[in-house]
Amino acid sequence: MTFDDDDENAVLRPATHANPEEEEEEDDLAPDYRQLASLINKKGRSSQDVRKGEKDFESHGTRAQENALESSRLVMEEVLSFERFLTEDNWVRAWYFPDWWVSPEGRAICEGNERIDAEEMLLRDRVAVVEHEKGFPARLLGKVVPGVKRSMPAMGRTWLLPEEALYLVERGTMELWWPDKRVEDLFPPLEGADGAPPTESMLSPIQDDEFAIGVPLSVQGAYAMLIGEPGERGKIPLARFQVYTTLKRAGYHVMPAPKSTPTPAAAAEPRLGTLWRWFASLIPSRGPPPSGPLVRPGLYRSYNDVFRQLAVIPRHKPSERSTATADPEDPFRVHYHVWRAEGPFRKGNPPAPDFRICVVDTRDTTFPSLEQIEALLESTPYDPPPPPLNASAARTPGQLHKRLKHGYRNVLVAVVDHGIISFNRFCDAGFGEEVLFESFDERLNAPTGGKRGGFKGGRGGRGGRGRGRGRGRGGGGGGRGK
Repeated sequence: MTFDDDDENAVLRPATHANPEEEEEEDDLAPDYRQLASLINKKGRSSQDVRKGEKDFESHGTRAQENALESSRLVMEEVLSFERFLTEDNWVRAWYFPDWWVSPEGRAICEGNERIDAEEMLLRDRVAVVEHEKGFPARLLGKVVPGVKRSMPAMGRTWLLPEEALYLVERGTMELWWPDKRVEDLFPPLEGADGAPPTESMLSPIQDDEFAIGVPLSVQGAYAMLIGEPGERGKIPLARFQVYTTLKRAGYHVMPAPKSTPTPAAAAEPRLGTLWRWFASLIPSRGPPPSGPLVRPGLYRSYNDVFRQLAVIPRHKPSERSTATADPEDPFRVHYHVWRAEGPFRKGNPPAPDFRICVVDTRDTTFPSLEQIEALLESTPYDPPPPPLNASAARTPGQLHKRLKHGYRNVLVAVVDHGIISFNRFCDAGFGEEVLFESFDERLNAPTGGKRGGFKGGRGGRGGRGRGRGRGRGGGGGGRGK
């Protein structure tokens, strides 16, 4: 999946199909589930393209067609009922404790611990604790709460957000269980109180587990427990989860964005600066007169002098300091930070994100107003376009397009329309920073291949005007010029 900032020209890519009619015919074919069933029954086959069978235009009531449909239907049911077998090496289990970090015990862990920032770590929304971490991708998902004492339950365990837990359950990497016991029973402290020996955990191995301490949740049950309304604690809206899973399956690193902090108020202007502005206002300005032509009459030898006089309308100038008057609110706020899967990535110390994603659902959201877009952009850090390699390359149309596309602040808005996701870029382009008229004089003053005509004649021009011969074409063949 590519975003709109990938400047790859589709025309330059080689075509994967020679004949578009053949590609259309392949798309019209129905999948043959018998081929998929043969792949499941064969051992040692990891993957193979599933061939497509022929599809009739309409039902013609023959027994052959009914037998083919019934055979494909039975095979499809067999494929869907395929049972996955897990072993201790690839079995990952997590337990659903949505109220642990808002309980008195969970709040007691955070109080007085400088290493725990509950708001930044989104502890209120972390709902599942991982039991088996042998096959768990802990480098990319989850969060281990630092600074938890050994006398506290679930010390050193990984806690998952609802989108992370549901993503792992949906792809079959992890099982989410509903517990019948408390956190202290399943993950007891590593040290007892007052030097007492630690309590033994009630967790049982996979072969001895008979649902005595909990039951596994199905995919439907996990959806029911983890999908909710915006702002609901411990749940995630369906549109936001769809964007998250789309980015994860595409290979991107995705992490939830921290809650936005209030915009700092503008600092009061010092008294000395106010007096200086008052004295400066007494000096007559050299701006354009209130009446008359914008361009003063005269002889101009440069386009710059003309266009600078025409620049009288105040323009927006991007600045590092935020000028927003309101904080971003749902849904127009940054929800996810996204990184390309290039090089090493550490969730504990990630670099600056490549993309900032705002998720919007079309079912309950209208087009944003100018105030909402401004607050959304001002909530992102100042990120000007990278400087060009040289001055000549900066004025090329391609570099100009890249700078305007990148902007000084930018956000990708993921619009979800009943499951269909489209990414749209909103940016503070800074059109006024691109001065185009300066290149006009550079083109006029650029050296050309040669002169045409002249006093003494130039190479390739007409001969100079003189009393001798010199009316032919040629630079040095002119007559004696005066």
